[in-house]
Amino acid sequence: MRPVAILCAFASIAPCCSQSIAQSNWQPPPASATLVDGIPIASGVRVGRRFRRRFMDFDNDCTCDGKPQRKQDCDLDPNSNHVLLKLTGGVIFFDAKLDIDNDGSPYSKLRRNTDQPQTTLRYEELPGRPSLNADAVPYIVLPLGGFIGELGLETGDLAAVIYKDKLVYAIVGDEGPKCKIGEGSIQLHELLGNQVCRKRNPAGDCTDVDESRGIDKNVLFFVFPDSARLILPGLTPENINARIRQLGPRLFNALKTGPN
Repeated sequence: MRPVAILCAFASIAPCCSQSIAQSNWQPPPASATLVDGIPIASGVRVGRRFRRRFMDFDNDCTCDGKPQRKQDCDLDPNSNHVLLKLTGGVIFFDAKLDIDNDGSPYSKLRRNTDQPQTTLRYEELPGRPSLNADAVPYIVLPLGGFIGELGLETGDLAAVIYKDKLVYAIVGDEGPKCKIGEGSIQLHELLGNQVCRKRNPAGDCTDVDESRGIDKNVLFFVFPDSARLILPGLTPENINARIRQLGPRLFNALKTGPN
């Protein structure tokens, strides 16, 4: 019997073994397997146990930290989260669904009772600290409740998002409910091939979002810690997308090749 098998036979004594087994059992969706080939997911370390518990309780019991949630929210928008790992270089990896975030967009200003006109991340160096525009910038939303800080992340960090055979780069632009994970901007959905905008005005702004077209599962997220410092200085609405497209591939490719 190999040493690792001997150790794992005593999983009750060394729970780390059972964690390693659970990690290695996770497999990417077949349509995304080629894109994640070479990423050391199997050697990732399980992290954020209490966050995983929140996401699971929301899906299974419709509760958040023991408090009942609206059954409609749980039934229509489950997290579909199965894995939360720390990879090489502290990169945080998880899978989930992808709901639609409209915050900061012209469309959000038409729906003040449901959307927010501002995102957590702002253009800090510009007058008035304007918000990101969900209709123009690919961004993801991470949960409140300690998720970002405890996992070594911050708003402004970059992310790689994979759905089926599409790979898109995004920025951590907003924070959302602490027991929900997997949400992205209108622009992120459209870049992933999920056309959520049904109507645009002459200026090109989306005026009608199909809220029912969120992706229900199998979206993969890789969030790169300490990458905010590379993109935030001098960030403007005019350069943000170019910076995301430039820096994202560099970070994702480094995850596959490891440090030089």
